[in-house]
Amino acid sequence: MEKRICSAFISHLDDKSLDVQGNAVKCIQKIASRIREKNLIMIVEKMAERVVEGEKETRDIYSLAIRSIISEINEEYATAMIKAVYTKLIKGMSASDEVREECLDILAEIFKRFGALLLKNAALVNKDELMKVIPE
Repeated sequence: MEKRICSAFISHLDDKSLDVQGNAVKCIQKIASRIREKNLIMIVEKMAERVVEGEKETRDIYSLAIRSIISEINEEYATAMIKAVYTKLIKGMSASDEVREECLDILAEIFKRFGALLLKNAALVNKDELMKVIPE
């Protein structure tokens, strides 16, 4: 049942109506702390794709939703979530300034919320790769 609900949210993220997309994001934010890890990761991956490759009008909505999910989830989900979105965010760093700004905001939230975890598990984030894509 949970997987079907999460799939419905994801399908609503693809809807043509900005209102439907916005409502789906709001619902996802509310249930993020209550759903299973694999379903949450599936949703966050889809939203990260939308931040990097999606429409300009909805980019900030998806970015805000990811950041709010980051603030809600516990540390046991964090590792899988970081692995799921990190490569997409790095890809977004070489896109337009608007995309780069949203990616940096999400990465900053990850570092702020899970800094201790990242220090313990250095393999989650490739510092050298990150430094290459951050503009000077």
